[in-house]
Amino acid sequence: MTDVFRTFCHISEYGEAGYANLHRMIATSSPLVLWAPSSRLLGSPECRVTEREFVSLVERGTVRIIGREWWLTDRASRDGHSWEGAAWTPPVDDAIRAMALQDAGLPRNSRRVLIAEDERGDTWGRAYVAQNPALAALLRDTLLAPNATHHFPVGVVEKAQRLSEDPVELAEQITRDAYNHDAAIAQAGSRTPFLLERRESRFNELLRSVRDASDVEFPAPVPAAALSPSDMAELTSEVLKVLAHLENGSTTGVAKFVKGDGHRLLATWMRNSCESIGRTSATSVRGEVIARLQQEFESNRLENSWPRTFGTPDSMIGSIGTSAGVTEAVVSELTVYGAVGLAAGAYAIGKSLAQRLGYVAVPYAGPQWPFLYAFGRRASGRRHARLQLSLDNLGTAD
Repeated sequence: MTDVFRTFCHISEYGEAGYANLHRMIATSSPLVLWAPSSRLLGSPECRVTEREFVSLVERGTVRIIGREWWLTDRASRDGHSWEGAAWTPPVDDAIRAMALQDAGLPRNSRRVLIAEDERGDTWGRAYVAQNPALAALLRDTLLAPNATHHFPVGVVEKAQRLSEDPVELAEQITRDAYNHDAAIAQAGSRTPFLLERRESRFNELLRSVRDASDVEFPAPVPAAALSPSDMAELTSEVLKVLAHLENGSTTGVAKFVKGDGHRLLATWMRNSCESIGRTSATSVRGEVIARLQQEFESNRLENSWPRTFGTPDSMIGSIGTSAGVTEAVVSELTVYGAVGLAAGAYAIGKSLAQRLGYVAVPYAGPQWPFLYAFGRRASGRRHARLQLSLDNLGTAD
């Protein structure tokens, strides 16, 4: 599977909320790399990817996995872990372990499951804090501020509270975690992490000097690498919001979506959007995804006016018709026949009319992935009108 837009997510950091967004991250990425996913959380109520679908997605390389050897291969260690989310689920974890061992000899970026190197963050973190002693007081004061939970990840603030009496150890653990997190992204072959909470971007900005001093070697720059953590958090939030809006109760599963053209088109659109946004000098990318999508829709509007619909030669000519099935479909949903004085059996519906009413494909140069994601079908006049209204509502929701 060729990389189009390789992303990374430390998904279990977000608990059930992360797994509720799993199908959207899969749809947006090609591939999505997950750090040590929890098969227990995969079964959480809001997760829309089944165990069988997840294993299949990993088998075909749509989802990749990276983790420590004990997490990927040692059931006893997982089951004995204090975190309940570590529990081993045989249908999922047995398959993941088998793929990890099977792919061990492949190039790193070709492995479906990659056993990560042993961590180096503990040693690096201690050395860095020893060389920068002022960091201990800075992190303690910042993470223990009264409003800290409004600006930083809750887990980080809770760690600061537990270690409030030992600011040096706090600084060592924070820098260790930051180093290991970056190392995981680099080993995953990505520079495009999903940041599912805006508070996480603030934390990354706080640790910018730490990361700049790190010896972690990231892969060659990619379009999204030019974006700051706060920009990536904004883009992540907006993309997931758009996809959630497009779903609108749809039951189409991501396993079906990724088998069609829509997945490649969406991942390519994301890559190109990140590249374009990364070249701009805007002070904020908030609203950029929705604005770009609306602009593309507007510039490629499908004509749906009734005069144009009924004014073309092939619109209502009995000898130039579509199948009876299309006629029946239109009759069942529209009352236009009564309006123009036609009996259902008198004329077959012409190709132009069927196109404009949305029952057959029409020429459309705009993005097709929203239609494929929302409806499972490409653009038509009817679907375009529905999606345009939906995006207009989304744009005014904020």
